[in-house]
Amino acid sequence: MSKRIYNELIKYSKDKYSSFINDFSKCVINEEASIFIGTGLSMNSGLPSWKSLLKPCLEDMGIENIPNPNLYKVAQYYANKYSDSRLRSLINQQINNFYETNEILEVLLSMKFKSIWTTNYDNLIENELKNHHVLHNVISEEVNLSQISTYDKINIYKINGDYSNPNKMVLTQNDYENYERDHSLFLTFLKKELVSNTFLFIGYSFTDQIILDCLSSTMNMLGGSGNLHYAFIYIDNNVTKEIEYQALDLKRRYNVEFIFVNSEIILDIVKALKKKVNENKIFISGAYYDVDQKVDHFADLLSKELVVNLIENDNRISTGVGRRLGTYVTGYAHQYLAEKGISNTQKYLSMRPFPFHLELTNEQKVSYRTIMEHDCSTAIFLFGQSEHTLNEGGYKKLGHHSFGVYQEFEIAKKLGLKIIPVGSTGFESEIIWNEVKNNINEYYYLSKKIDALKNENDPKRIVKLIMAIINQQ
Repeated sequence: MSKRIYNELIKYSKDKYSSFINDFSKCVINEEASIFIGTGLSMNSGLPSWKSLLKPCLEDMGIENIPNPNLYKVAQYYANKYSDSRLRSLINQQINNFYETNEILEVLLSMKFKSIWTTNYDNLIENELKNHHVLHNVISEEVNLSQISTYDKINIYKINGDYSNPNKMVLTQNDYENYERDHSLFLTFLKKELVSNTFLFIGYSFTDQIILDCLSSTMNMLGGSGNLHYAFIYIDNNVTKEIEYQALDLKRRYNVEFIFVNSEIILDIVKALKKKVNENKIFISGAYYDVDQKVDHFADLLSKELVVNLIENDNRISTGVGRRLGTYVTGYAHQYLAEKGISNTQKYLSMRPFPFHLELTNEQKVSYRTIMEHDCSTAIFLFGQSEHTLNEGGYKKLGHHSFGVYQEFEIAKKLGLKIIPVGSTGFESEIIWNEVKNNINEYYYLSKKIDALKNENDPKRIVKLIMAIINQQ
């Protein structure tokens, strides 16, 4: 019976996967999406569940055989008997350990949601963002709400507190019952975001009435309408019929669409979501510093033609703002968006200037460049002339005009990006073109266009060629 229910629910959800990916990816691209991470996702990294955290308490009190205990009440009973401080110390000891990240979390966070909400006490989210040099704020108390960044940092809202401050963690029935009184501002911020953004709940069981009340009140305030939210719900062969009724209740009363998954399916969906989000984001690599006026004029015309065509065709641009070329690319992008009255420039143009002023190790350079390219689907290589590489010996000694541009090519290959080297622009792009040409079987999408990328010198025809490659399925 349970296996039949499991198979039916998975089949039912498979019909929703593509529509979820299409709809939610648009919210992510428009920066109108948030994720809500529960304990279920942390457990993939070996962290204990809520029930496992309280297992020592159940054993100490001799009630470990209760089938479905109310965990807030269990914590309260333990605090009543042994003291609140002993309870918090016990929980903190179990969380305050080193835990590896997990692939689902890695893929999710690589999509750079502006807001992440969580009931978890651990620091998995923060550590994953640190590992990828992503700036972020941790907001675990209401006093931290003044630190919210709407521009350059990701905000992590830890609504149940953080293990670093055990006294403020929401653990007991008393904490739970007084949550609305003690954390009213937190709830106001959550309700505001539930109205403005579409949420994806992952690893969350919806047994916490606090969150359900927020969903319910926003629905009521909007007259029963509002954003449709999504929830990934793990199921296995032990699933019961009850979960179908829970799913229907969440959809009808809280506007949350359940998507039933297992551990393999959820990773596939998250990867497909990321691919869709990155689909039309184009990384432009290149720079030059010492060319004659004719080449500079050519770069000017090519940059304008490329930027206008990319944005007109609903593509987004990412650039490390390489010397000279980066000025043209970003300048024409801003000009075009201003002329069209588009104020949300961040949607169409991601500027991630490489920190040339810092003395970075090679590992750090790779890390920064990976950040620039990680959320793109295509990398275009233009020119590629570096004063730093020239000072080290240049092409005659090193076989390269720009180590940085070549490194971006290697990263693009590793990330599986579609690579478009415009060999006719010369310098490092020509070197990359030669390498691609000599290994053309690895770049099947260029097989009929590779020679034109080297021989074409008209900016309009080059861009037409680039757009054809980008749009090629």
